[in-house]
Amino acid sequence: PQPVLERLRGRGADLVVIGDEAEVAKASAGFALPTDGVPEELQPILEILPLQLLAYEVTIARGQDPDAPRALAKVTETR
Repeated sequence: PQPVLERLRGRGADLVVIGDEAEVAKASAGFALPTDGVPEELQPILEILPLQLLAYEVTIARGQDPDAPRALAKVTETR
């Protein structure tokens, strides 16, 4: 992952960096969330929630309804 982050930084990308403080400190812009000192069993929550919010905001920005995704039925039909 390091070379990818370095390439993205070199291109001026806004990064979402979640992890150890050394990597978070290198984040050039965007959202940074250090996880040092957080118990390992709680770290997935810190990783998932910002990405869910990002997906929600992208959906809204595209003018779509996040509660009505296409090709996904919210009701399971049984026979």
